[in-house]
Order: sequence, then C-alpha cells, then structure tokens
Amino acid sequence: MKKIILLLFVVSNSVFSQKNMVSGKIKWYDNIVKDVLDFKTVKLFAFETAQYKDELDFLPFHSHQIQLGNQEITSINVINFEYEQIDDTSLKDVSGLRFVENEINVDFYNAISRKVNYGVVSFVPIRFNKNLSKFERVVSYQIELTLKTAIANQKSTFKSFTNNSVLSSGDWYKIAVIKDGVFKLSYSFLKDLGIDVNAINPQMIKIYGNGGKMLPEKNSEFRNDDLIQNAIYVYGENDGVFNADDYILFYGQSPHSIKLNTTTNKFYHELNKYSDTTFYYITASATGESPKRITTSVTTLSPNNIVSTFNDYQYHEIDNYNLIKSGQEWFGEVFDVKTEYDFIFNIPNLDNSIPVDVVFRGAARSKHGTISSFTVSSNGVSKNVSVSTVDIDNYTSQYANASIENLSFVASSSIVSVKVNYNKPLSSSVAWLDYLQVNSRRNLKMHGNQLFFRDLNTVGTGNVSQFNLTGANNVEKIWDISNPFNIRELQINLGSTISFVATTDTLRQFVAFTSNYDTQVFPRGKLNNQNLHALGQNDYIIVAHQNFLNQAEQIADFHRQDGLSVVVVTPNQIYNEFSSGSQDPIAIRSFIKMFYDRATISSELPKYLLLFGDGSYDNKNRILGNTNYIPTYQSTNSLGVIGSLVTDDYFGLLDPNEGNWSFGVEYVDVGIGRIPAKSQEEADNVVNKILNYKQPQTMKDWRNQITFIGDVGGGGDTWEGNIHMKQSNDLATLVENSNPEYNPNKIFFDAYKKELTPGGSRFPDVNKEIIRAFNEGSLIINYTGHGGETGWAHERVLTVADINKLSNTDNFPLIVTATCEFSRFDDPKRTSAGELTLINKTGALALLTTVRLVYSTPNFLLNKSFYENVFVEDNNEKKRLGEIFMITKNLNASNANNRNFTLLGDPALKLAYPKYDVATTKFNGTTISTVLDTVKALQKVTIEGFVKDYNGNKLSNYNGIIYPTVFDKAKTITTLQNHGGSVPFVFNSQNSKLFKGKVSVTNGDFSFSFVVPKDIAYNFGKGKLSYYAENQVEDANGYFTDFYIGGTSDSYAEDSEGPEVELFMNDKSFVFGGITDENPTLLAYVQDIHGINMVGNGIGHDIVAVLDDETDKSFVLNNYYEADLNSYQKGTIRFPFKDLKEGRHKLTLKVWDVYNNSREVVTEFNVVKSKDVVLSRVYNYPNPFTTYTEFWFEHNQANKQLYAQVQVFTVTGKLVKTIEKNIYSEGFRSTSITWDGLDDFGDRLARGVYIYHLKVRAENLSIADKYEKLVILR
Repeated sequence: MKKIILLLFVVSNSVFSQKNMVSGKIKWYDNIVKDVLDFKTVKLFAFETAQYKDELDFLPFHSHQIQLGNQEITSINVINFEYEQIDDTSLKDVSGLRFVENEINVDFYNAISRKVNYGVVSFVPIRFNKNLSKFERVVSYQIELTLKTAIANQKSTFKSFTNNSVLSSGDWYKIAVIKDGVFKLSYSFLKDLGIDVNAINPQMIKIYGNGGKMLPEKNSEFRNDDLIQNAIYVYGENDGVFNADDYILFYGQSPHSIKLNTTTNKFYHELNKYSDTTFYYITASATGESPKRITTSVTTLSPNNIVSTFNDYQYHEIDNYNLIKSGQEWFGEVFDVKTEYDFIFNIPNLDNSIPVDVVFRGAARSKHGTISSFTVSSNGVSKNVSVSTVDIDNYTSQYANASIENLSFVASSSIVSVKVNYNKPLSSSVAWLDYLQVNSRRNLKMHGNQLFFRDLNTVGTGNVSQFNLTGANNVEKIWDISNPFNIRELQINLGSTISFVATTDTLRQFVAFTSNYDTQVFPRGKLNNQNLHALGQNDYIIVAHQNFLNQAEQIADFHRQDGLSVVVVTPNQIYNEFSSGSQDPIAIRSFIKMFYDRATISSELPKYLLLFGDGSYDNKNRILGNTNYIPTYQSTNSLGVIGSLVTDDYFGLLDPNEGNWSFGVEYVDVGIGRIPAKSQEEADNVVNKILNYKQPQTMKDWRNQITFIGDVGGGGDTWEGNIHMKQSNDLATLVENSNPEYNPNKIFFDAYKKELTPGGSRFPDVNKEIIRAFNEGSLIINYTGHGGETGWAHERVLTVADINKLSNTDNFPLIVTATCEFSRFDDPKRTSAGELTLINKTGALALLTTVRLVYSTPNFLLNKSFYENVFVEDNNEKKRLGEIFMITKNLNASNANNRNFTLLGDPALKLAYPKYDVATTKFNGTTISTVLDTVKALQKVTIEGFVKDYNGNKLSNYNGIIYPTVFDKAKTITTLQNHGGSVPFVFNSQNSKLFKGKVSVTNGDFSFSFVVPKDIAYNFGKGKLSYYAENQVEDANGYFTDFYIGGTSDSYAEDSEGPEVELFMNDKSFVFGGITDENPTLLAYVQDIHGINMVGNGIGHDIVAVLDDETDKSFVLNNYYEADLNSYQKGTIRFPFKDLKEGRHKLTLKVWDVYNNSREVVTEFNVVKSKDVVLSRVYNYPNPFTTYTEFWFEHNQANKQLYAQVQVFTVTGKLVKTIEKNIYSEGFRSTSITWDGLDDFGDRLARGVYIYHLKVRAENLSIADKYEKLVILR
C-alpha cells in the first residue's frame, strides 16, 4: 500500500481576509543536543523544528510558513505566548545564551515561490524573565497577521523580453576590448575579421554591445534585454563604399566599473568577477534598426561655472589568490618573505593644492596573541592598520581578517609612491594586499592620446559648465561619453586650448583624443545566427558547455520521450543575448527568468534547470587546469570557511525582489541540478547511467531498499555521542512509518567493531557494508555524520579508493549526504569523493549533497523534509528529483545552511519508484482477515496475492516475475560503545531474511511456498513480507506485516541430509584447477528438499565462502543466493571476487538447509591477470578419433571476443589443415572448435600422429599459442 502525503508547506486552510491567525506548538527535547560541524562541537537548545543562526552563536529560531494566495503580510500582533521554565542545570555551556533577550521579538517576511506568495513568521522561542531571573521557552503561540493584496503580485508581474534577438538574422562578427577607449577598426582589421569589406555598404555598419559590466544581482534592477546598438563614427561612409583608408571609431568600455560613493563623494572601483573582456558585435546587414551614428552636441547656454581641473581615479588590484578556495574575494601581493612593496601611481598634471586620498585594504593571517598590522605611507604621512588575529589551530575560525584604512596627503609631485609594509609578528604570519584606491584632482590639460575626465564639483541643479582643456594642440575630437551607447561629439574649435560648454546638473564624462587612435581590439570571428529570445516555453532547460552538447542532447531526447519539453543551449549563446557576450552567471539566470516571466499559467513555468559542466571557484581561469565550464555563484565571504559557499540555487531566484540573496527571504523557483563533468568520458558515464537507470535489466528488488548510514560521535551523553546514529535512525523510522513498502537497511557505526590501525581508528565492517549497499543496490543511500572531500567519517569509510572500486552497473542509488564538503565540485585541483561517485561508470545516479561545511541539526531538518516529500504523489505520479529538491530547500529557506546542499545529477530524473502495488490475499489458503496468522519454524507456508493498480484493481494483464522476501521480526540492537565514555545507542532492525524467492506472476496473480528456517528468533513478533514485481516494462512493490513469527511447528518432516552443491568459477564449463582472471565470480547451484537457509540468525549457519583457508576473512553470501523460478528448493549463488592475487587459490563453500544440515564443497582455480591472453588445458576430444573431434582450451579473457586459429601439421612439419573461428566465451573455457579430419582440400588424412598449433588473439591484440598432439584412427 502506498501512502500519498500532501505536504508542501505549513498552510492555513482559512480564506484570507485582512486578518489571519497562525498558531502552533513547539515540541522541545528534554536533552540539550551537541551539534557537530566536522571541526566544531557546541551545545544547543533543541526542539523539533529548530533552525539555528550562526551569527547568534547558534541560538535556535522557529519559523511558521503560510501560503498567502495574492496577499502579503503588512504587520503582526502577538496574541499569546505560553511559556515553561528551563531547568537551570540544563543551561551549562549552551550556545547562544548571551543573545537571549528579555522579550520574544517576532519577525515576518514575505516571499514568493513559483509566483505564489508565502509569508513566514519567525522568532527565537526563548526569553529571560527578569522578574523571575529565569530562562523560559515558548511551548505554544498565537500570532495575528494583518494582510493586504500584494501590489506586485507575481501573477500580474511580467517583464517584457523582446521576441527576437538582433542576432537572429544577418551576418555578425564579434570583437573584444579589455579597457575603456576610443578604438579604430580599419579596412584591414575588418577584412581579417572575415568581413567581405568590398561587398558592404559602410552606411549600414552597426555595432552592438552592452558594455561588459557585471549584471545587477537583484532582479528588479535594470539591465538591457538583448544587445543594444551603440552610436559610432564611420569615416568615408558617404560614398557607400568601404575604401582602404576608411575606418570606424567606437567607444569601448572596460569590463570593470568605476562608481561614485555618494556618502564620501569619492570614486571606487568594482572588478568584474566573471570576465576581463568586453565584447561587441558588428554587422553591415540591411536588417533591423537603422544604423546609429554619433551626433554633434551644440550648447548655446551661458556657463555659470568654469572648469580647469577634474577628478581622477586610479587603482591597483591584482586578483591572484583566493585564500580559502571559496567566495568572490581574491587577493594580490603576498607579504611573507617579502614584507614591503612600493606602488607607483603616475598622476599627470596633478593639482598639488588638493590632497590625494588613498584607500588601502589588506588581509592578514596571524595567530591569537600577536599584534598584526600594516603600515601604509606616502609623502611623509603614514597610517598603522591593525588586523585582527585568528585562531590558526581551528579550521572553522576565520582564515584571515581584513582591514581598510584611508590615507590623505598633499603630493609633492605627479609621481605618487605608496609604500605598504606588513609588520610581520611571527614567521608563520602572512598578509595580502586587496587593493589601493587613489582619488585626486588633476589640471585639465591634455596628456597622451586619450584623456578621460569628469568633475564632481560641476554637478548641481541648473549648472552649466565651461571646460577649458589646455595643451590640446593634437586633439582631434572630444566626445561626451556620459551615455556610452549614445555618444555625442562636442562642437569645438581646435587649438592649444579648447573650450566647450555642457549642462552639468548630473555628472558628465568626456574623452578627448588625438588621431593616434587605439587599435587594441581583438577579433573573435563570425558568429552563427541565434535567437534564444524566440524560444517557446519549456519544462526543462539544459545549459551545456559546448564540449558536452552531444551528451546534453541525449538527456534532452530521453526526457522528451518522457513527456517534457526540453531546450538545450550553451553558455556562450546565453551570454551573447543576455550579457553582451561576457561570462556572467546572472545572464544564465536572466535567460531562465525570461521563461519564468512569460508564463501566464503555472503549467507554463519552467520546472527544471540542468547545468551540464563542472564549475570552479575561479570564474576567471586564473588557475592552471581550471574547470570553469559553467560558472558558479560564490558568496562574498572569502576569509572564513563558515558562511562561505558556492550554490547553484542562485540560478533559480527568479522573482522581482530576489537575487541579492537576503537571508531567509528568497525561494528557489525551479529544480536545479549540475553534472560536474570535465571530460567527454565523465559526461558519457553520467549520461549512460541516466539512460540505463530504468532499462529492463535494472528491474530488481534493490529498488525497495533505502540504506541509512549513521556515523558515531565523539563521546558524552546519549545525544552528544550518538546524534548521527539517532538522526539516521529517525529518518529510517519516518520511512518505515510512512512508506513501509520500502525496507530500511541500517548501517550504524557503533554497531560494528572498531579496530585500531597504524593509520588510526577504522570500521572495516562498516566499510564492507557500505560498499555492499552500493554493489547490491539501494534506491537511496543516506549518510549522516562527519565527512570531507575524500570520504566519510574520521575512520575513513567510502574513500576515493573505495569509490573507484565500486562494481554496481545496473543499480545506481541517489546519495543523500548530511556531512561536510563531500561533493565540493568547484575545486579544480581536486575531484571530490562525491563527484567521483557520479562521474565514474559505477557509483551514484545523483547526489543531494554538501559542498561546504554544514551543521548537524539543520542538516537533519533538511534531510527530514526530503523524506517527507520524496515519496509524495500527485495524480498517482511521484515527483522528479529537481522538484523534490526545490521543495526541500524552500521548506528550510530560513536557514543559510541549506545553501550548502547541491543536487549533482539530472533534476528531471525520477527515481526508480515501482509503479504499481502488490497485495497479499491468502495465507496458507486462508483469506487475509483481521486475525493475524502465526508463522513457525519448519512450517511450510503458502502465500497468494496479486499485482494491483492505484485504485486497488487487479492488473489481469500483468505477467512477469515477483521477488518475495520474508523478514523475521525486528530485533533490538545495542551498540558497542566503541568510543570511551559514550553510552550505547539502541535501535531496531528488521533485516533477517527467512526466505527470498522468484515467482511467476500470471494474469496478475501469484502464489509461492517456502519452509520456515529453523534459525528464526523464537520469540513472537510481527514479521514482514516485502514484494518486488517486474515484467521488463513496469514494476510494482508492496508489503504485508499482519502476521507473527515465532515458535516451532507442531508437525514437520524429518531431514538429516545437507543440500546438494555444485561449485564453479564463472560458468558451468569450469573444471577443478582451471584458470580465471583476477575478478572471477563464484557460481554455485544448490538444492534441498526443504530449502536453503539464508537467515544468519544461527551461529555458523550462514552461506559462507572461504578463500585459501583464511577463515577470519570469510565471505557471508546469504544475500547472494537467488531461488530458481517458482522453487524454494533450488537456487543459485553468485558472488564476485575482486582483485585476487595471481596464482593458485582454494575456495571452500559451505551451505545449510533450513533444517541446519550443511554441505561443504571445495574447488581450486588459478588466477592469471587478464591484461594479456593466457592459455591453459589445451586439448581435443575425442583423441584418438576417426571422423570428428573438438578443440578446447581455457583462457583468462572471460566475456571478451577472441580469435582462434588451429593449424594441423604432419610430424614432418607439413601444414595440412587451418581452422579459424571467432569465439565469445562468457566464462574462462572456450566454446568448441570442431574438425572432421579432412585436410584443406576436403581429402581424408591418413591415420597416424599429427601436431596441432593453437593460436589465440585477444581484443587487446595480445597473442598466446600452444602445441599439442592428436591421433587419427581409420
């Protein structure tokens, strides 16, 4: 039976008017939990819905979220808080106490998700009661909301995007600049660019471009849609021919910005975080809008202000180092061995009467207890700049701290030297320069070939200023570049002093230039026409790097067959239309927003976004071997690992007031995933997994299993030492209660023996169980605990080496990790363990995973939200990964911790949920009733049932196979207290299998029998019957728990004979002592009249394989036994060995029947490495023969194509017969090569002895051969 859980948000059911009441209860935990961030442990207040604010020392807060329709909250009124006192003894060492206030302060905010309004009420439910001098906590609340209709309701908000890009038609050519300037495009430049210059009309030449600056982060801020035309000057265009001496002048902008701080009235700069290049587009096609030319500006107004000086701004900033490999900030010069730098600023024609203003910013890393500082000096003035020290022994503390300081002085010359010295307190201390900013005044005198100037002093209402430019003998033109897209040429009289008049009610900027034009323009070639703006609405948007277009199209086709509309585009295509060609992640978001804004009904909204390509914290390719295929959004913090993050959520913040990433108010609007591929091979691996995921060969009962893995803590009380296991168990219990058709597999560290090794503590059996969960299959593998980029836990489980050895090829799980940094995909110098599980051929289908440091309790809340939604059905359909992830994120939007979770994988993929249900109808011939049956040891049980649809109707046309598994009752497990001082953790586990069968389903019905093993637990308790059915097209699952297991049957047949066992390696052609490669498969055929024991409850009654008599390293094979179809008496054991040593091996297999009778068999085999072909046991049979024989041989190339040649010679060496054959052998023994005893001419050979030569060539072209004798009788 499947349960449909309708849970998205906590929603009030009332019809909203102007007032609405929200109320709730807060369930507090009696104990105070210890929250773990891999390197930090703190005690916390804890309640069921607690989220934590790290800026308040992890004080918890409660959020109540409601759907508001078309309304929004304008104010709130607390009606009632009910309190209870907090016991004083539980307050010791609890984080956040110093931030507890005397009264509860309730905050609210409004948010939008997929054009639906939501309101959130949030408060810290703890206060200090001054009257009682006691801390109190809220146990219930009532809050009244005042609502009004939202002015900017998303259903009516629509951003107008053009219907067609200018790039959709005509011939277009792309060029680039890297600085501000007036640039010349000559005849030869255009010709080299690829333009047929002689065929164009210069009067039709147009240049488009938006200036190359970073796009604004907030969606509501203006940005140009598509490319806009720039005014240009074309010399010699009037004759309609572009002659050899004709040229184009245009104003090109630097990608970096210089802005005005209106508070200080000083300029500052902002480097483009994503690109150091500005792109422009040239066309001469007679389509689109009319060509735009620079016009002349004439002012007849009389000036009321004379300008002879202007504001100059210069800066020094080199972005070479990201201190923590995270965040947007990069730093330049290193103060370590060298502790002093001298920076020279050339300020021509400096106005010495006005002080020069320098702003310095630097960062330093020096341990607590030292005095760390810079000294910044120039022209006899110096400043000491102190920098806070850091705890260098604590990974989670600030890595470095930064300081900023101003220095003002009167410069003695136009060459200004600024000296920066780091006062290094320790040899380990190190510092970095961020930037130097220099504001000054210059005399308005021409210098160089281009002079840019502006004057803040001229700005004022009604101001008209006369600018007097001296030294202007060589000046050809002056342009007003205040609006860089609509440049105006000033009407001037040439001479040594040029004067012009301009209105200056706002800041105006100008450039004066000579005829020695700047030609530093870089050609980028012809552009293919494109028109992303004309795309229709799509469910699924794939942004794929050019290298991975083929793989992206495969995913698109896969989902088109699945009913989704899909579009595939490259980042460069998006940049061309949405950021003027410059790399900018906000351009990608703007592209997605175009679809979002154009949607008029919810079904038109884009649903999923896939970023196909790896990302890097270095968005500008400063790092050798960078992996910047699809850009990343990094947080601003680059000085401390706490709060510094990378997130793909940013691409899904699509509502008007979103985009500046305010904490707790921005909900993701699409399901987003990333495939972090760096190569064709990695991309192919991921795509092949996706395409293979639901193929018929993958339909097995692993789809019923969910594996929960819980790390062990570091000691303390129950909550502290066992929090990871407890949280993992809570998640498993949630699934057991809400979706019992799935079988939790619990791997809790402290339930296994810990071993001490030279490398530290290890849990080898835990690691084996985790690897087995992968290789045997789980729908989901969920890990809670410590972790890092190279694996899980301090005890090093699931390491990179383990991941590279995984062998699952048809059963890929979704991995959910509530741990730190497991999938830090944006470090180009390291492929994280999480990434490897995805991009390898084996491993994971997808990961809902962590990319930075995270905290335990918020992890659990997000993890819990995931399981509350992962099995939710809508119209009998489960949700896709992206939607589940989006809902999970939005339910936890108030906590910044959730931004460190990323979906790596295909967001449009749906997990391999079985489609239909399975019902049990009869137990031992009796129809199921409210009276529970009891199953006893050695009793023969017969069960009947059918496969049904969503409405409970039998699927009478369903024919296939069902795999029933009968579990013994749950057992209570007490962990081993491996950590000194810890208390044991107690949990229940129902994983002992009494029977696992393989049964036919005919017209929807099935029936099977089995004998209950003697090795059940004899106490009475509820068992579980789990079903998985498939017909190679559709599958089903179900469960039945209304029966008891316990005791012994009153009557049963006697049996003292053990099972019959046939043991082989790889296939039945194997013979004792045969050869294999280093990865052979144990193959055993077993049968017993009463069935095979696979329970494992009885000591020594497991199916066990022992290699080379190493009994301490035995292999328990209970889970590798599969019954034959419709038989509980016969079955097969298949177990893959890995990386066996070369040489001879002995294999012992012991199998028990359900009566605890055993049989032990032994074989031997010889391992030969499979790189080069090796032959063994070459013979022909019969030998001697008359008219027929077969040639056989053993080899080490199982499951590979071989070419075999047999040449027969007389004893004198004459070749009489050649036989050739291509062979494909599933095992290590060849198929036969037959011969009728005739020679190459069809004549019979005389009786006697002959020599034959067998030569075999493998796929890798290695060759092996061998000579043997045969005898012909006549």
